[in-house]
Amino acid sequence: MDTDFKALLRENLLAFSMKAFKAMNSNNMPNDRYLELLADRLARVAVRKTKRLIVNLPPRHYKTWIGSVCLSAWILGREPSAKILIVTYGQELADRIAHSIRTIMRGDWYKELFKDTKLTKSRSKLVDFATTAGGSVRSVSIEGGVTGHGADYIIIDDPIEIKDCDNAKRLERVAELFDNEILTRLNSPKRGCIVIIAHRVNEDDLSGHLLQQGGWKHLKLPLIAPRAHTYKLGDEPDWERHKGELLMPHAFGQRDIELLQGTKRPGFATLQHQNPGGTRLRIKAEHFPTFAPTAVPMSESGIVLSIDPGQKGGAAHSYSVIQAWLPVRDRHFLLRQWREQATYPDLRAAVHKMIARNNPSVVLIEDTNQGPALLSEIRPRPGMMVHAITPLGDKIERVRRHLATIRKGCIQLPWDADWRESFVAELTLFPGAGYDDQVDATMQYLDWIAKNPTPPKRERPAFGAMTYSTGHTVFASHTVPAIQNRGGVLTRGRRWW
Repeated sequence: MDTDFKALLRENLLAFSMKAFKAMNSNNMPNDRYLELLADRLARVAVRKTKRLIVNLPPRHYKTWIGSVCLSAWILGREPSAKILIVTYGQELADRIAHSIRTIMRGDWYKELFKDTKLTKSRSKLVDFATTAGGSVRSVSIEGGVTGHGADYIIIDDPIEIKDCDNAKRLERVAELFDNEILTRLNSPKRGCIVIIAHRVNEDDLSGHLLQQGGWKHLKLPLIAPRAHTYKLGDEPDWERHKGELLMPHAFGQRDIELLQGTKRPGFATLQHQNPGGTRLRIKAEHFPTFAPTAVPMSESGIVLSIDPGQKGGAAHSYSVIQAWLPVRDRHFLLRQWREQATYPDLRAAVHKMIARNNPSVVLIEDTNQGPALLSEIRPRPGMMVHAITPLGDKIERVRRHLATIRKGCIQLPWDADWRESFVAELTLFPGAGYDDQVDATMQYLDWIAKNPTPPKRERPAFGAMTYSTGHTVFASHTVPAIQNRGGVLTRGRRWW
């Protein structure tokens, strides 16, 4: 290596990271602009310009390579006496990080670059090795114990596994470990530096916990830019990121993005866009105004049934739900709802009754649990379409899409419905309620109606009115009166929903 190249590697973390990647993998790192930004912000920690830094970006975007592996090796090259503590969600990841750091530091190119940094043979464990100048790297799981080990730099890399995104106890435990144990490991709280580098998994994950406290620099990089933004890069040209621009355009096609958008917990917005705000949806009871069943407004649209089939009958299983919705411009009237922990015959019978009573023009059936059996029996008929619905993505993401509709009071409920309180409780407590079947049926309807805002009305024969022989109308109804008044004549007509 020539003198200029050595100087570049010593002063530029990204150049160092690319050289280390090439040495270990025999191929090149990408040169996407976000990597310049990431390395720039991490390098400020190495020179103590930034003491507290949180970096959030999607999985598989070189955050561990640059932020844990290369940053540690680079710090020790420049500061051989530095003590570094690396903490991750599990020991396996901690081992991989430590192995990569040590491999880099054992490389001939690294020894040539940083002649004063040498590994000592007297302390050379994989997860706990040291330099001859007294520097060290200790890499542990967050539950591995850090007592007795001081540090000048603490790097926390993905402290929570994705599978624990909804585990409230685990989220609280990680925050508690950081506050009570990890934070106390800095040799000098005033001079010591801490980096949290992770993708978001929950609003209450460690990043969220610390951002609420304040005092942290924060770099947040969504997979797809939601808006244009200019990032300052010190002496380098600014990065003008355009709306819709991917962090790694060469790595993702449209189909790849669609598959990511279809992932469930913790959801696309949380994991890929670092925006976990939907775990607290802040839906309130006052968001659901009521209407008198006798005062349903006229609508140009037909009624839509939304069916969320449960697994099977019995108290140990989920509920089945059938909802009858009437869209009226930007409002949505939930006319009727049926909800039971039903066996399949009971569910099928309830569906037939709801169809007979509401005369829907559209029936939506979730194609899960007892849904396929129901779809085989509830067939389309003149004026009534039947759609099998395959739910895509995370439930919280589906609710978040319709928060504006909910908060504007556009979902209206009959004031005298015996199920109204249960419906409101489930929506306001979601995702913390015991069941979410009413939420599922409601979002299924809102998803469909957003793309099909005016389902056609369905015509059906009905008793249109009862009149006296003089021709004067007694009442208008779509139901057969229990008793025909003396002198009255029933006239048949058609009713449109």
